[in-house]
Formats: sequence, C-alpha cells, structure tokens
Amino acid sequence: MKNDISRSGRPAPGERAARATERRLESQRRTAAEEVDRILAITLGLIERSAPAMPSVSEIVAAAGISNQTLYRTFGSKDELILAVLERGVLRVADTTRARMAEAADPREQVLVWVRAVLHQVSVVDAAETSRSVLGYLHQAGTVEGANQAELLAPISALLLEPVGALGGDEVDAVCISDLVLGAMRRHLWTKTVPTRAEIDRVATFVLRGLGVEDAR
Repeated sequence: MKNDISRSGRPAPGERAARATERRLESQRRTAAEEVDRILAITLGLIERSAPAMPSVSEIVAAAGISNQTLYRTFGSKDELILAVLERGVLRVADTTRARMAEAADPREQVLVWVRAVLHQVSVVDAAETSRSVLGYLHQAGTVEGANQAELLAPISALLLEPVGALGGDEVDAVCISDLVLGAMRRHLWTKTVPTRAEIDRVATFVLRGLGVEDAR
C-alpha cells in the first residue's frame, strides 16, 4: 500500500520551504507597505507646509531619511509619488463619505450627505490649498488631465450608484450628478472661493429634483 504522507497530516516534501518563503515574503511586503505609508505621510506633511509651492525631491528624501535611489526605486519618479499622495487623499475622502452615508437610511439623505461631503472639501482652506498645489503640479507635469481626474475621483463618484439606483435612477444619472457636483468643487478650488451653506443646499435640492424626488429634510 502506497504511503500517502500528505494524508498523514505532515507537510509534503518541499512544503516547509514554501511556507518559510511565504512568511519571509509576507514580512517583506508588510515592511515595504509600512515604508511606503511613511514616505507618503511625510510627503503630504511637506506639501501642506510648503503650499502653494511643492517640496523638492531633496527635501522629501531628507525628511524621510532615505536616498534618492530608494525614492526612485519605490515610486519611479516624483510625479508618481505626488500622484500616490493624491490617490491616498481621495481614498480617505471616499472612506469618510461612505461612513457618513451609511448613517443615513434614506437614499435621498445619502445623496444629500454625498453632495455636502464633496463640497466640504473646498470649504477647508488648508486642505483646498494643498489640493490646488498637488493638482497644479501634476497638471503642469502632464500627469493629470481632465480624463485622469475623473479616474482619480472615481472612488468618490462610485458612492452615488447605490442611492441613486434606490431612487429609480441609473448609472448615467449618477455620472451626471457627479459631474455637476465635482465640477462645482473644482470651480471653487481654482477660484479660491468657498461655497456657502445656501449654495450647497441649493445644489443638493437641484440634484434631488433632477432625480424626480423631494428633499428628505
């Protein structure tokens, strides 16, 4: 009778080495992820302090305590690093907005929460200045054009799909709302203005009327 070692509960030949390799790789991945997070946080801090100017590569590597070689090996270029900072910021806004929307059971209220959250991004002066600095730099570098901005903001726009669908709308309706509200956000961003509460409420009401529903308030 053939001895089936794998059924005995013992690792098959070579499995111990494979497990050891995987543990080593997992440790390296975790360390790399922590280092990337650290560099992103340091870079964001420098951008916030130097806005509207952008920190130089020498300032970033000095603050992070790394070499130019390490920076370029990790991100490829300064543009990629700044783009990663922007993407991280977008994901955080999306996470915060998702959590706030989850607190509202009515899809109408969820849409209102989304509108307010998006326009709130240009109501915080320091955050708006940071966003202008990052987007301005990436635009001049040719890294982020109009189409790419839509892709970058997709995690935020996607939050509209479920509540809009619950109100009888579809993906096209959600895109139209996203274009309208994000367009208003960009207008305020580049003109360095802050939307009033009355304007935000007016936009929110307009959006709901476009969906054929009344304000839940």
